[in-house]
Amino acid sequence: MIPFFRKIRKKMADDNRPLKYARYAIGEIILVVIGILIALQINNWNEEQKTRVIEIKTLKEIRANLPLDLIEINQDIAVMDSITHSGTAVLNYLNNNDKPSETFKYNIHVSRLNPHFDAVQGSYSLLQSKGLDIISNDSLRGAISKLYELSYPYYAKYETERIFKINNIILPKYTEYFSFIWNGSETFYSGTSEISEKGFFAMKNDITFINVLNLALNENEGVKDRAYRTAGNIQDLIDFIDAELKGK
Repeated sequence: MIPFFRKIRKKMADDNRPLKYARYAIGEIILVVIGILIALQINNWNEEQKTRVIEIKTLKEIRANLPLDLIEINQDIAVMDSITHSGTAVLNYLNNNDKPSETFKYNIHVSRLNPHFDAVQGSYSLLQSKGLDIISNDSLRGAISKLYELSYPYYAKYETERIFKINNIILPKYTEYFSFIWNGSETFYSGTSEISEKGFFAMKNDITFINVLNLALNENEGVKDRAYRTAGNIQDLIDFIDAELKGK
């Protein structure tokens, strides 16, 4: 196209027709500008398509990791339910018995367990490296950021506080009376505890031990409540991403 106009321009110049030459020159400039704008538009469209491909890939990776987090936190909730059940059973047993039973000793073992949630962060780290702005849906981008930057760290704070209390207050008191035994199985509940009848009598009348056991139960319930909320946030984000991917 441009060589064609150049020939016309040369002919106009040779024929000494400056007005027509100027018109063609302006037309040539306009065409060049239009061509540049079209090229830029095509380039922008191509870049946008590349961004959308990265967005979908990243969303799928996050979506693939979230069920793993949901499974783990639900497993932790199940353990915390067992802790509540065992701790409550221990308190009831102490009120009604003068000798330790095997079930009592097992419940003591379970009541001091400390499940820990470790979220899969790889896909979110990948999103951060690429920039959160690649998520075109503002609400979805906010929901992703809320889970990884608010919900997960807040839940981790609850766990950290419980771990500190278990290690520094609860377990030291437990070990005054109990020795803990691993039975060789591969389950989280593997093991039991041992206590003498004399130790049982002393523990039964130790108000500090009762208070520590109640502390363990209260800490467990607080973390469990936050775990339920976090599990709900995970499921909400799974549903949100599913809806977004379905629409793309």
